[in-house]
Amino acid sequence: MNMVRIRHIMEMRRACKAPPLLPPKLRKEASESSDRRYPKDILDVNCRIQILNPERIPSGFYNLQLYESQDSADGPWKLITETDKLDVAECYDLEDIFAIEFCFERPQFIRIELCEDNIFKAADVFSIAQVTLNPANIQLSDQSKYLIGEIEIWTQIREKPQPVVMQIEARNINNKFASSNSNLYLEVYRLDEMLQKRVIHKSESVKQSRLIWKSFTIQGEDSPDSGQLEICCFSEDEREGCIGQAIITSDAIKTGEPIPMFHESYRMGRKPCGEFRVVKNQQLKIFSFLDYLRCGTSLRFAFAIDFSVREQLSREEQIQFANDVDFAVRCVGDAVEPFNSANAFLSYGFGAKIPPQYRESNNFCLSLDVEASCQGVGGVIGSFMQCYQRVQPSQSAKFSQIIYHLARNAQTSFNRVASYGSYFVLFVITRGSVEDLKETVQAAIFSSKSPISIVFIGVGCDGLDEIERIGNAGKRLEYQGRKSERDNLQFVNATKTRLESDNYNEMSTNFIEKALGQITWQMSTFFMQNHVTPGGGSEDNGSTGSRRMSSMSRESSSVEQLNLGSSYDDIRLNSRLAQRSSETEQKNRRRHLTSEMRAMTIDDSRHF
Repeated sequence: MNMVRIRHIMEMRRACKAPPLLPPKLRKEASESSDRRYPKDILDVNCRIQILNPERIPSGFYNLQLYESQDSADGPWKLITETDKLDVAECYDLEDIFAIEFCFERPQFIRIELCEDNIFKAADVFSIAQVTLNPANIQLSDQSKYLIGEIEIWTQIREKPQPVVMQIEARNINNKFASSNSNLYLEVYRLDEMLQKRVIHKSESVKQSRLIWKSFTIQGEDSPDSGQLEICCFSEDEREGCIGQAIITSDAIKTGEPIPMFHESYRMGRKPCGEFRVVKNQQLKIFSFLDYLRCGTSLRFAFAIDFSVREQLSREEQIQFANDVDFAVRCVGDAVEPFNSANAFLSYGFGAKIPPQYRESNNFCLSLDVEASCQGVGGVIGSFMQCYQRVQPSQSAKFSQIIYHLARNAQTSFNRVASYGSYFVLFVITRGSVEDLKETVQAAIFSSKSPISIVFIGVGCDGLDEIERIGNAGKRLEYQGRKSERDNLQFVNATKTRLESDNYNEMSTNFIEKALGQITWQMSTFFMQNHVTPGGGSEDNGSTGSRRMSSMSRESSSVEQLNLGSSYDDIRLNSRLAQRSSETEQKNRRRHLTSEMRAMTIDDSRHF
């Protein structure tokens, strides 16, 4: 028996023992329950107002009314606050005029109205995204477009309560309430000011012989520092029911003393029937999306459009596909515009035969040129329409190439740039014709190690099962022992979202929420897993930054020597030596990165 046959038999045995390539679909309730688990960013909005033309307000006094809308810039509007009477001759700094929870995936429009004795004078509309990172100037003009006043608006992130990891142990439980073979579990409640209970944790069941439960996390707003917690111990045996309960406060946790457990039927609830101990109480440090953006992290957005079709399309179906792509690109592009400082999008295509030789390609620039960047949403749409008319669609597409390409670029950018760098977001618009499923799974697992989020946008209602399972797999993706390190994938069906909505505003709002809902937490998770903290940077990047600072100090010292009258030949020699050392360092670093990336992508070129 030759070696080829032996390898074939071993691969067949391995394939038979391997688990399913894609994990099963999650239930809808389970997937939606974890949507808002990350820390919330509360923004305090401040403004400075000055009346430029006081003659337009004859009474000399005015007030501001602020309205909110989460639908569109045209309303409907809901009054959130208003100011007292203000003098036209004064310039006012209105601090903390109102607070709002930042939501990346939802449009948040604010309308400011300037009124005189409750009579409308001037107004303007802005979005919270416009003032999240930088201050914005808003001009208030009346209906005749005459400028009345100017407002400068800026925001501050409110300090967030940090989550706490707790572990609880029970001891000395009275045998009257629980037998030695009982399985006991905990329920933790948050008590509000009205002593209303809300469940925040339910533990696993453990034997009474060793009553110590697994650690669990309590979000900051539910921590003992924010109020009281009630812990109830239950038995799985319905005849035993509730074993006992106790109130936990922050003072009891800090002292480390046993917390008595009471039962209402035992000595009229006056004598303890057991005790709880907090064996672990560790406060975590969680950073949010805005924390990283305000410290210099930039977002880079990319579109990848799948041109492949399984069978010949009619003229109407081709037009419908173009409309679906236009809808997806415009909705996403307009929503992320305030966070896209350069207003540029990387745009790619795959699953098509491209001119002039019309060879099949699964990674080409949408402009059919060497430049992948398109200016604005209009540039992406224009490049897509021209490309759609010139390329010939393939019967299937290979997703892995475009995913590997963007993931490597993101990882290279993160390794080279000191401190924070960029975080990439790739939107893959597809009809679901996946040819390289195994390679796509491997590429998705590889991308979990890079600063990138991938959103699969399905077009149509058929043939999207595999892409949907990949997008909703999260950390459950696994292939030949390699597991996804974090959840950086998402799936949304654009066609179903359009059919479920009654009007365009509802349609676009629902689509944006589904497409962008996980990006903020995914970005924060990546940086925290790589030990990058706002204001600190990562360990490796911190050392790189210190090297750059020292090189800058050396450059400044050479400039000082120049000012002191150093000879021209010495200056040229010093600069040439510095340039050579810099080139050597760059080559060594590039060689190190190349070998590292090669080791991480050792399975990229395999064919199955």
